[in-house]
Amino acid sequence: MSGLSRTLRLLATVVTFGTIRLPAVKNQARRLASGLARRLLRLRARPYAADGEPVTLVIAPHQDDEVLGCGGLIARKRLEGHPVHVAFITDGGASHPHHPTLTPAAVAAWRANEAREALRKLGVETPAIHFLNAADGTLDRLAPEQSAKVVGQLHALIKSVRPDEIFTAYRKDGSSEHEAAFVLLQRSLQGYARPFRLYEYVVWAWWNPSRLILPFFTSRGVVRFDFKGYGFLKQQALAAYRSQFAPTPPWDTPLLKSNFTGLFAKPEEYYLEV
Repeated sequence: MSGLSRTLRLLATVVTFGTIRLPAVKNQARRLASGLARRLLRLRARPYAADGEPVTLVIAPHQDDEVLGCGGLIARKRLEGHPVHVAFITDGGASHPHHPTLTPAAVAAWRANEAREALRKLGVETPAIHFLNAADGTLDRLAPEQSAKVVGQLHALIKSVRPDEIFTAYRKDGSSEHEAAFVLLQRSLQGYARPFRLYEYVVWAWWNPSRLILPFFTSRGVVRFDFKGYGFLKQQALAAYRSQFAPTPPWDTPLLKSNFTGLFAKPEEYYLEV
């Protein structure tokens, strides 16, 4: 890590009250820091604008990333009749380790059905939903042949869809799988000559806003999309992911709690231009 990065991360730790240990206080600090990050990004951001009627491809490492990161954009585009394709790289089956009754295969099937339901609420039709089914939790350590398979799947999909813009999870989001997904996407784009715009959407960095400080200064551009009046569509789509946002008995608390999901209640999204 460079000296500048260390300095920025140290500053971010102070800004986000990283030394606080009381959960209630720390959650409040996270909300304040997330709000501050939004204000900072807004200073640099330009409004999202697309030329003509672009074909959009959203690439999600896991089922729910697409709604958390750019559900508002998907909904608005579909309401306006623009084509949107969504591709899920992993099967999502590793989200409930050690659950007493749910196997990874059962979780993967459940999450695939949730994804179809969530995207239906956003207006995405079934033929535009693509499942690559890489094993969840393994993207950062795939064997060479497995990695080549995913790269080939992505390359074939991109050639078929011919997107004008691609949205994928922010590579420094705090998830090793998000970073690995970005690398796989980069490899799949080698030799693809058709022009397109590439954006990264934010998921976990809203929970740890220190990860947004460096791209504020270094990213090629920051884009803000305002979907005021359509926010309920994003919330309805998120509600479809009951495996993530509702308890799975006998567990009595959800995997992702309201203090995290509440960070996505605002009718705006930010994308980092690559």
